Amino acid sequence: MYLNINAQIISYELVESWSKQEVSQLYSSYSVPESVGQINYAVDGYKVLYYTPDFDGEFVICSGAIYLPANINCSPPVLSWQHGTIANSYYAPSNVGNTDNDLIGVICASNGYIVTMSDFIGLGEGEGMHNYVHADTEATATIDIIKYGKDLATEILGVTPNNQLFLFGYSQGGHATMAAVKEIEANFLDELVITASAPMAGPYDMSESQRLMLESGDAYPNPGYLPYVLFAYDKIYNLYDNINDVLKSPYSNTLLDMYDGTYSMWSINNTMIDIGEEDFNISANSFSPINIFNEDYYQEYLANENHPFKLALIDNDVYNFIPSAPMRLLHCSGDDNVTYNNAEVAYNYFLENGAQNIELIDGGNFDHQECASIAIIGAKVWFDTMANLCEPNVNISEKDINKKLVRNIDLLGRSIISKSSTKNFISIFNDGTTQKIVQH
Repeated sequence: MYLNINAQIISYELVESWSKQEVSQLYSSYSVPESVGQINYAVDGYKVLYYTPDFDGEFVICSGAIYLPANINCSPPVLSWQHGTIANSYYAPSNVGNTDNDLIGVICASNGYIVTMSDFIGLGEGEGMHNYVHADTEATATIDIIKYGKDLATEILGVTPNNQLFLFGYSQGGHATMAAVKEIEANFLDELVITASAPMAGPYDMSESQRLMLESGDAYPNPGYLPYVLFAYDKIYNLYDNINDVLKSPYSNTLLDMYDGTYSMWSINNTMIDIGEEDFNISANSFSPINIFNEDYYQEYLANENHPFKLALIDNDVYNFIPSAPMRLLHCSGDDNVTYNNAEVAYNYFLENGAQNIELIDGGNFDHQECASIAIIGAKVWFDTMANLCEPNVNISEKDINKKLVRNIDLLGRSIISKSSTKNFISIFNDGTTQKIVQH
């Protein structure tokens, strides 16, 4: 359906629906533990196009996805998911029914949440090049789809969402989540009140922790992240006049075109490594993204504290505020893409400046990819302990009226056997309710 061009939502389209049985099949296919949430509703997945301000304040078209619990008869909370790094628009959330984002959207909506997901500017069907890890536009694109999603849900479902709002995201999505929390608490408290947030494995400290990780010269699993930042920030901050002054050839005439939304990060990474092996005799297992820079440019960058690239990184640090809503930072200390120090810097800053209800949880010695499911499940289970969710109407005979304990899980969603060895855990009961236990 297309709306008036003056509306903030340009269009919405029901793309895919999942029955409760199909939701159950997703649990089985992806080995999702039952503790992640009860299957209460069928789910409808919508692609939306909406206007949001770009870095220069001009409104541009942005795309995203909204997942709604079908035939819900109560006021549901809103859950905002921020996706990780994507170079190919095919994998953006708005391609409903075809990406890994569906798993999060469908499961959470089936539990009883309204789920919103922005592609962010420049991905999916959005305009222009993606503003990669640009805090301001990540925040506004996220906030706008939350607001418009609530309106859309009211129109389609005929119920008004309740006042609860949860935000979580992983990797770039962790950065976007932190940026959105910062912006909401600074400028949108009259419209949105955050119940809790869970930024996960995000580069919150772009100007130091993440910068130093890349400057180390060590081999890096995703070298394509660095030129992604460079090209996006040049679009926004005008970092250079001529790309040939910045990058070595053939990187200077090869890489930029690969960020047009049609190449995967895998393709970009391998192109960079292949050029390094062929043109500069750099082995694949030692390739560092700093190998793409012209030496003169790179040395000037290192020596100049006011270098335009460094100033742009500072402008996209997102931890320099005091969260008022509960926040749980989830990160694995073995992360090989986004250094764990990002989470420590943010956490320490929050505590030193008087923030309350802030936690930092180390998921363990897992790399960036391995940590994702651990962190996401942990965040979702934590949200469930606070969310005002309702179950669909059932006959009393269909339900076990005797409340029984199903299992105990730790704060990352993993089953535990001995309660005596775990101070904090969550009990899950057969009626779908949960209880957080704190042992002293």
